[in-house]
Amino acid sequence: MNTRLVGMIILMCAASMITSNAHATDKPYKKMTLSEKGEQARIESAELEQSQLQKARDAANATAEREQKVLAKQEANDWEAQQLEKAQAQSEQRLTREQKYLQQAQEAAAQTRKIPKETSDPAQSE
Repeated sequence: MNTRLVGMIILMCAASMITSNAHATDKPYKKMTLSEKGEQARIESAELEQSQLQKARDAANATAEREQKVLAKQEANDWEAQQLEKAQAQSEQRLTREQKYLQQAQEAAAQTRKIPKETSDPAQSE
């Protein structure tokens, strides 16, 4: 029984190969004339041109999207830049205050102080 089944399967495969070859040979290869080749080349060229144009459009759209993302990221960085500017301004104010205090201290140190002299000096009385 198994050998019969195997034999039938092999027979069917062989028959399908023969019929497929017969279909393939039904259509003889047609040689194209020069004008037909030229027309086919024009059609292929137009199709290729359209595909290249579509690729260029897609690339331009992708570039525009990337530019938008970069601009959005830069706007986020503007907040960071503002915070940095504020910190620098506060630092400069602090330095200015320190310089002002230092200058006041130097002026105070430069002033001569009049200390009242005591009439009786304890070091001299001994």
